[in-house]
Amino acid sequence: MWFKNIQFFHLKNIETLDTNALVNKLSEFPLKECGSQEEFTFGWLPLIRNSEQWHLTGNSCLMIRAGKEEKILPSSVVREELENKVSEIELLEGRRVGRKEKSDLKDELVFTLRPKAFSKRSDIWCYLDLKAKILVINSTNVNLTELLFKHLQTTLGSFSMAPLQAQVSPSSIMSDWLLKNDLPASLETGDECEVQDGSEEKAKIRFKSLEPLSEDVTRHIDQGMMVTNLGLKWTEKLNFVLHGDLTLRKIKFDDTLKDQAFSDSQGGGLADLDANFALMTLTLREFFDAYCLWFDINQQD
Repeated sequence: MWFKNIQFFHLKNIETLDTNALVNKLSEFPLKECGSQEEFTFGWLPLIRNSEQWHLTGNSCLMIRAGKEEKILPSSVVREELENKVSEIELLEGRRVGRKEKSDLKDELVFTLRPKAFSKRSDIWCYLDLKAKILVINSTNVNLTELLFKHLQTTLGSFSMAPLQAQVSPSSIMSDWLLKNDLPASLETGDECEVQDGSEEKAKIRFKSLEPLSEDVTRHIDQGMMVTNLGLKWTEKLNFVLHGDLTLRKIKFDDTLKDQAFSDSQGGGLADLDANFALMTLTLREFFDAYCLWFDINQQD
């Protein structure tokens, strides 16, 4: 499991964080199937389907997996059924259906249709790095992230974390990097960049397959536009797109790391997962130290 999108969060009050309690309680708060009238459910999952392995540990890190199951009831289906119902009432009873009645009819239709809806599952992986004091989440989905935090609190009774706080706007720093051609020594620009102006319209320009240091890009920054995301390469280990909210997306770990993990694995699902996890956590811990320096992020509680 190599993470493809990442959010970092500070772990607070780490001395009171009981990881043994978390591990022991994972199976007590599992993902369950949606009931007939439930919109969604959320809970912990084994790392591999049908296994009893609920967590992985190594390098002072603990990885767990959660999932969300939700009923998919397309708005177009509800809308069509509602239009048919409204038309039927107006034709048979010779009257117009008002707003309040339409709302009540819609609620009734949703109640009737939901048990027949298909279910969809989304996974969210994360790990706690107790040495770096961070929570690393393999998702940038706000809804899933909030559900994960709530479920951690439900499982442990409390769970204290905080988003990262940069002392200077990340967009300003990335803009300066390109405008002054002055990136940190460990970074190289990739071939993807987006800039945005400060007007109410927030006009955006996306550059693909183009060197971000080219005049086509820097000219817009010189005219006052700001970098909102930027493709980067860190050392010889990571390619990613860094966003102004400090998230990392489209992450690609270098093939040499993956080859090393393959060599370290004894073969099989859990063995492969363990080998990948070991190398990924060490790499991201090293990356996080550099990342905090670039954006002057306080690593203390």
